[in-house]
Amino acid sequence: MGTRATGTVQVSDWEESAYAEAEGQAKLARATSQAVFGGELEGSGRCEWLLTYPAEGPASFVGVQSFDGSLSGRAGTFVLELRGVFDEQGPHVSWSVVPGSGSRELAGLTGTGGYESADLVLDYEIA
Repeated sequence: MGTRATGTVQVSDWEESAYAEAEGQAKLARATSQAVFGGELEGSGRCEWLLTYPAEGPASFVGVQSFDGSLSGRAGTFVLELRGVFDEQGPHVSWSVVPGSGSRELAGLTGTGGYESADLVLDYEIA
């Protein structure tokens, strides 16, 4: 990727509910959250999560995050696909921009990155 953006992400308004929970099996849950991004990626969005809580080891998750704001001064929206784990140190998330999801000045956006705790990176190009 051509350019690296850095910043922070703060997740809030976490609402979670289990949809499969049985003794001796991993617990499965759904969650929604809001996020506020700061730095070169400035804006907000909403995320839908699917989580797995195994009997041992860290929780794992996948999600889809909308974004509305600006990336290095370019305004628009896009969608991120997320995957990661949550352990005693916090979240470890990798993400990629959904192809074709960019709008306005972010049309043609591609990229990958993620965040550890609250520090994010996005390596990206805009066609």
